[in-house]
Amino acid sequence: MADRPLSHCADIVRRLDHDRWLTLLYAHPDDREPLAALYAFNQELARIRDRVSEPMIGAIRLQWWRESVQGLLEGTVRRHPVVEALAPVVRARALPPAELITLVDAREHDLRESGFARFSDLLAYADATGGGLGRLAARICGVEAEAPLQAAAAVGRAWALTGLLRALGYEAARRRTPLPGEALVAVGADRAQLFRGDLPDALRPVVAAMADAARKAIAEARAARKTVPRRARSGFLLATLAEDYLRRLEAAGNDPFRAPFHRGALIRQMKLFLAGVRGRY
Repeated sequence: MADRPLSHCADIVRRLDHDRWLTLLYAHPDDREPLAALYAFNQELARIRDRVSEPMIGAIRLQWWRESVQGLLEGTVRRHPVVEALAPVVRARALPPAELITLVDAREHDLRESGFARFSDLLAYADATGGGLGRLAARICGVEAEAPLQAAAAVGRAWALTGLLRALGYEAARRRTPLPGEALVAVGADRAQLFRGDLPDALRPVVAAMADAARKAIAEARAARKTVPRRARSGFLLATLAEDYLRRLEAAGNDPFRAPFHRGALIRQMKLFLAGVRGRY
C-alpha cells in the first residue's frame, strides 16, 4: 500500500478509521484491498448520522445501502466507488449477505435521539456493529470455522465498546450519550452536567462496567488465539489497541473526558508492531 497511490477505499480508512488503517498494514497483501472495501463500507454507514439534518433522511440513506447490498446478490452494482469496490469482495470471498445487512440495520439506532435504554441494548449494538464487522473481516481472510469467527466478533465487540467510551466527549457536545438510560436514571445523573463535558462521579461505575465488558471480550478472543490462522490476525490486532485505550481510561479514573486518548500514538504503534510481527494480539 505504501508504494503506490491509495485506492478510494483505502484512503477513506486512512482518513476516517486510522486505527483500522494501521492494522491493514499487517494484513496479507491479497487481503488489504478487500478489507479496505469492507472498512470503507462500514465508514459510509457510521457517518450517516452526522451527515444528515434529520432522522428520516438518515433512514433513506440506510435503505439505499440495503438495496445496494441486495443488488450485489442480483448482479447489480450501483455507481458508487465503495459499492463498486465491495462487489468483487462479496463474490470472491463469499460474504454472507445477511451479515452485511445486519451492519446496515444496526445503524438505525444511530438515528434515535433517545440513546440506549439498557446495558443489554448497548452490548447488542456493539455485537451487531463491531462484532459483525469483525466476523466479516475474518471471512475475507479465509476464516470459516466458528471458533475463530466468534473470536473475531469478540474483538469487534471490545473495539466498539472502547470506541463508544472514547467518543463520549464528542457525543456529549452534541447532547447525546452512549451511556444507558437506565443507568442515568438509577444514579440520578445530571445530563446537563454530562453534556457540559463533566462526568458525574456516580457514572464512573457505569463507564467502568463498559470498560470491563470490553476487557472480557478481549480475554474471550485471546482464549481462542490458537484457532485463528496467522493470515487472519490483522483485524484481531484491534485488541492490542483497545487494551491500550482502556488502560488510559482506567488511569484517568474511568473519566473519558479526562483520559489522554489522543496522546501516545507512537507507543500504540510500537505495541501494534510487536504484536503484528509476533503474530499475536
